[in-house]
Amino acid sequence: MSGTHLAIKRAFEARRKLQEELRGLYDAAEADKRELSADDRATEERMIRELGEIADKEIELVELAEKESRAAEYFAASAAAGATAAREQETEKRHLGEVLRDIAEGKNGGNPVRVELRDDVALVAGTATDGAELVETELSRSLVDFLQEGVGVLQARARVLVTQSGNPITVPTVTSHSTIALEGETDTIARSAPQFSTVQLDAYKYAVLVQASRELLQDAAFPFVPFVVEQATEEIARKISADLTTGSGTGQPQGVDLATTNTATSAAVNAWTADELIDVFHGIVSGYRQNAVWMLNDSTVQAFRKLKDGDGQYLWVPGMAAGVPDTLFGKPVVTDNDVQALGTGNESVIFGDLRRAYMVRIVGGMDVARSDDFAFDTDLVTWRFVARADGALVDERAVIIGSNA
Repeated sequence: MSGTHLAIKRAFEARRKLQEELRGLYDAAEADKRELSADDRATEERMIRELGEIADKEIELVELAEKESRAAEYFAASAAAGATAAREQETEKRHLGEVLRDIAEGKNGGNPVRVELRDDVALVAGTATDGAELVETELSRSLVDFLQEGVGVLQARARVLVTQSGNPITVPTVTSHSTIALEGETDTIARSAPQFSTVQLDAYKYAVLVQASRELLQDAAFPFVPFVVEQATEEIARKISADLTTGSGTGQPQGVDLATTNTATSAAVNAWTADELIDVFHGIVSGYRQNAVWMLNDSTVQAFRKLKDGDGQYLWVPGMAAGVPDTLFGKPVVTDNDVQALGTGNESVIFGDLRRAYMVRIVGGMDVARSDDFAFDTDLVTWRFVARADGALVDERAVIIGSNA
């Protein structure tokens, strides 16, 4: 076992021990039929903070292990082929818009990107001369940047893991803790071990072909090519966004609103009261509430903006400066129309610390290729857009879903 893998194992064991201690704290209070004391609350906050720090370290170690694995494979292949170390050369990067335009129009223009228009081979991103040249640093970042700006789950601070390969990643999770009981002096102590599971992050493929006639490219009265690139990127991001929120987990990402059994229910089929939202707010432990975020459909936002307290004061607090989000009960609100609207049985409220609860995996960035030969007989120019992503819940206690009756 490598040093990195050993460190991952130790971090996991440390997290498991902390989770067991935290569970013991709750069980002790429950057994005594009492609320957590001030000292208990301080201990709880400390443990949750340490759990978050360990989780961050685990992610860093997983990324490092993947890099080490790729490096080992590369050097093994080089040794077998008798090749020397690959020579890398840094070239000055131009503006992202210029890179996108040149790629889409089939130009080189002095960039480190070389587009090869061929009909006799399949362009494969991992094969030199057959597509690897299309994956450029700035271009790979374009999809990730758009996702960060426009996707509700990511605006709600879900953890993002960007990998260069699409190999499955297994993340360990704790499903239950030991049950503690009071035992008499000579009683046989009951056995109760914590239970574990894993969450696998795959790399689901989102793709589209866009074709345009050569006449349209030549005669369009507006910059058609940049528009094609931008709209394809945005539409792929929107599809990924929808799946990260409502995906079934079968053949697509596991959406955050379908991944947890921690729920609260309103009395009305199309409304929430302030008291019911307070129950949602306290549906996760206080340590997770510190960085929690609301995720709501825009129509739900409209309804919640009208909620008032007993003194007639609005509960909703608008952000008072650019970039400052609106808040509800002091917590930021993210508007995501992929969250279900108010309605019978709908899961219309998502609240939690998504950085702890949910992980998003993105492979590289956007892969864009152009071919003038794919539809040669119809004189159509073809662009191919491909992105790979996945998402899964990793800590169910950090998020709660509010459902209408």
